[in-house]
Amino acid sequence: MQVQNKFDKLRRSRNKGVQTSVTIRAAAAAQRAAVTIPIIREVQAAGATSLREIANALNDRGIQTARGKSWSAVQVQRVLQRV
Repeated sequence: MQVQNKFDKLRRSRNKGVQTSVTIRAAAAAQRAAVTIPIIREVQAAGATSLREIANALNDRGIQTARGKSWSAVQVQRVLQRV
């Protein structure tokens, strides 16, 4: 019985940690999107219509993703879905 209580406490603690992590990551993603969206809108105003064109424009401007990589069409789509 005592071992079960320890496992329950560990499980609750882990779940709380996961929830905190999700909240922090979501806030960071929203903050990055808030910075990136105006640039995407500017690129669209300049004539880029496809997600691939927008990704290429971001890459040409030297703007990296959150992980420091090049942009792909799917990543642009995900940022646009946050709006």
